[in-house]
Amino acid sequence: MGDKGFTMLEVLIVLLLLAIVAALAVPAVAALSTWQLQAAVREMVSDMREVRETAITHGLTCSLVFYEIGGRYRLNLPGGTIWRELPQGVSYAAVNFLGVDGRPTLAFRYTGAPNRGGHLALIDQRGRKKYIIVTPVTGRVRVDDKPP
Repeated sequence: MGDKGFTMLEVLIVLLLLAIVAALAVPAVAALSTWQLQAAVREMVSDMREVRETAITHGLTCSLVFYEIGGRYRLNLPGGTIWRELPQGVSYAAVNFLGVDGRPTLAFRYTGAPNRGGHLALIDQRGRKKYIIVTPVTGRVRVDDKPP
């Protein structure tokens, strides 16, 4: 009958393998934290473009209303109102669209032109920001890492 248990060499090899796996996992976990911000930006840009296209298609003014404190926004479309919430850990850092009834609002006319150009910034829990910029006159919506 042999001794039961592990040798010191076997334990060290297992610990070394665990350390290598942990070292590889840390950058992947850090990248996961940026996905919420990127997903929020993608969804909001998509919604802005949808509102603009709907305004052009239907020949009406359509808008987005931003609720900074609640972390929500509302799409006002001919078919009704759609509410969206920012993901947990993402909030508004700045919104400079002209307010309607005390709330920042981005409206697109039937030509696709916005009520005014401007930008908003979303920020995550680690302080990373993304800027969504709407060009005056044309209504082009773009994203940047730097403030306009």
